[in-house]
Amino acid sequence: MTRLIDGQGRLLNHVELLYRPGERQLTGQVFEILGCGVVESGGPYLVIPIIEGSEDTTNNVIYASEVTPEQWRFEQMLQSRLADEPELAGAYEGYAELLRREPQRATHFGIRFPTQQRLEETVDRIRGGLGPDLQGRLEVSAVFYPGDQGALSPTLIQAFVKTDVFAAGLITMGQHVELQAVQGS
Repeated sequence: MTRLIDGQGRLLNHVELLYRPGERQLTGQVFEILGCGVVESGGPYLVIPIIEGSEDTTNNVIYASEVTPEQWRFEQMLQSRLADEPELAGAYEGYAELLRREPQRATHFGIRFPTQQRLEETVDRIRGGLGPDLQGRLEVSAVFYPGDQGALSPTLIQAFVKTDVFAAGLITMGQHVELQAVQGS
């Protein structure tokens, strides 16, 4: 454990996300809802410490920046084709249905909550307390308790949320985030 604390051990120190043009503040709102800190860097990156209140902005963080014009142009073309080409739209809908059914099969990253209560409060907040800017843009895909069909752990509660506000990849595809806590914690 000391090796991680003193910075000498290996750890995943960050994930880089992209958000749509003009949606920096909305990205911060989503992470505040998820219980993370949000630090305005004054530069191109919004810094999201996973542990709210953490002063370490280089480890255990997510960075988010505005999508590049090149990627945004590509994504706008992809969105246009999804709207205009039934075969492509059907393939995407099949993929989207899989993700509603088995979100653990999608590319995602996870955030561990210290208690089951904090996890459940976050899920309830998403299900019932979002402002108009996030309606339809942040949703709970599924929640798995130990013993449920689809649960992957005998001890973890897994709640999957989907958003199209940001992504580690193509924003058009959206991003799943797994929220988890040990049952009974």
